Amino acid sequence: MSAIRPLANRLRSAGTSTERIAQYVRLEAQKLGCLLRMRRPGAFVGSVAELLTGRNPYYAARLENGRYQRVDVKGYELVVDTADAGISRTLLAYGVHEYRSTRAFERELERLAAVVDGPVRILEVGANIGYFALVEAAALDERVRIHAVEPVPSNVDLLEHNLERNDLDGCVDVDRLAFGAERATVEMDLSTHSNQHRVRDSGPSDGAGSDDTVTVEQTTGDRYLAERDVDPASVNVVRFDVEGYEREVLEGLSDVLAAPGPTVVFVELHPLELSPESRTAIVDRFVDHGFEVVSAVRTDAAAGVDDERRWHGLECGVDDFDDLRRAMAESDHSIELVARK
Repeated sequence: MSAIRPLANRLRSAGTSTERIAQYVRLEAQKLGCLLRMRRPGAFVGSVAELLTGRNPYYAARLENGRYQRVDVKGYELVVDTADAGISRTLLAYGVHEYRSTRAFERELERLAAVVDGPVRILEVGANIGYFALVEAAALDERVRIHAVEPVPSNVDLLEHNLERNDLDGCVDVDRLAFGAERATVEMDLSTHSNQHRVRDSGPSDGAGSDDTVTVEQTTGDRYLAERDVDPASVNVVRFDVEGYEREVLEGLSDVLAAPGPTVVFVELHPLELSPESRTAIVDRFVDHGFEVVSAVRTDAAAGVDDERRWHGLECGVDDFDDLRRAMAESDHSIELVARK
């Protein structure tokens, strides 16, 4: 009964409707199948135990090996901090992050490699500890050229370590900066989740905050490129997750978005942290610059999955930007968008 009771509690948390419970069960089955296909037996066993008992023995065992642990990312080694309750916990427990949207992103990187002559240039905005930089490097190999900006010192330290560890420091430039709509000095509220730090007043806290703040320098993406003599038209990829600061970042990237392309943007949108005006402005910017929707994925939370177990994603049923407008107006959860032109 002890195993059945936690599972019953999880099913109740998924919602009261039969449809919602069925969605939850389908998602959990997909996640287990995904771990098997990726040949992650430890993560699979840990996930099954977590479903039944609420405890993940695989993750617990990894915590006993010291604060900093290594995880495999596409053949690279990523060092994560076990004190981080965000992306580091997800990678330690499951070995994967934002699976469904990242697969769509990887397919776009492969497409760019086939159509772009020379290097594929990427702006990593909020590069965190380097997970997506490794994903990009794995997809593009020697073709990759990354400009990684990350404002939080602890993240920058681990980012630089991970790049050097994997011999990628020669193709990735790192700057401790935030991107926004203007040059300014801004305050950031720090979170217990390393991938959820946010510019102050950019949106409500999700409950993972702390009392700590850090002062950082902010610039625009266009100014950043101009100061480094980088042609905005040479930027093929922009990836960012900025916790409700999406409109400001996009406003500062006007030259990149207006370039003829090919361009891919991978952004996590946070509708609950955006005003109706900001949601409209974000979608209008994509439409006005000729982008199309490739993929739109909701977080696992939309199916009632607990916060620490969200790594797979649910398709939104979004085929175009009119659909995205509706999804953003109706969604209680973040949407991971891949768009291209």
